[in-house]
Amino acid sequence: MLHKDIIWTFNPPYASHRGGAWERMIRSTRNIFKALINQQLLSDEQLLTFMAETERIMNDRPILAISDDCRDLPVLTPNMPLLMKSNTSTPRGMFDKKDIYAKRWWKQIQHLANEFWKRWLREYLPTLQQRSKWQREQRDVEKDDIVLVADERIQRGQWP
Repeated sequence: MLHKDIIWTFNPPYASHRGGAWERMIRSTRNIFKALINQQLLSDEQLLTFMAETERIMNDRPILAISDDCRDLPVLTPNMPLLMKSNTSTPRGMFDKKDIYAKRWWKQIQHLANEFWKRWLREYLPTLQQRSKWQREQRDVEKDDIVLVADERIQRGQWP
């Protein structure tokens, strides 16, 4: 890395306030995790599986804006360089709230992962929107503007 003039910059210890974006993601994840697992009694294997599912969800998020042009390259995600492949999706299924009490713990974990996805999108997507104080006038949305339209019915891992 020295030959490529790459310089690593680290945050000082105990200065999580210096890592704004990723620290906010960690906080959102922790809050959702606590809410979902609060009443659950999970074994070590179940907890590890659930953590792996949430890790995949978070690392499958697009780093750049998604293009609507089908000729463009796939959008870059953190999982791509980590796993060295572009498609990291897992098999989809229909998992209901009753699956949380199922004897087959895999279904229980998949339901929890679906709930994590829904809540994480609700908390994470608004952080992507630029916020500025309304101290000056701004124009309204017009034709040909790029906007984000979130659909609550999309499958886990499919980004709006």
